[in-house]
Amino acid sequence: MGDCIFCRVVRGEVPAHVIFEDQTTFAFLDRHPINPGHVLVVPKRHEPDLFQLNEEEYLAVMRTVRAVSASVLRTTAPKRVGLLVAGWDVLHAHVHVVPMHDYHDLTSRQTLEGTRGNPSDAELDGLAARLRSD
Repeated sequence: MGDCIFCRVVRGEVPAHVIFEDQTTFAFLDRHPINPGHVLVVPKRHEPDLFQLNEEEYLAVMRTVRAVSASVLRTTAPKRVGLLVAGWDVLHAHVHVVPMHDYHDLTSRQTLEGTRGNPSDAELDGLAARLRSD
């Protein structure tokens, strides 16, 4: 495992609002969400590129993405749940699971305007508990 921020989150060295964990994957709330319920799904093994994961790891990530997406849909009731694989911000493979209320929720508008969320730990704890119990 590497020493990037996501590896440190997986090891428990950095606090996270964990939604799901299994032997291969780890899902937690984004600290600066596009919308409430924005979850990051990562493989536990450090790999910068999602498409360089072995097939077993890739399929495990996608199974977790699917399960988390269903929970996000039921819990936050967005119009859609969007997925984003970009890899620019942290060089550890990850999939953003984003509740979408607007077509532009997955564009750079919020980043450019500086309007991405900054919820408190209490808000993240509450949402994480709701998503875990769904």
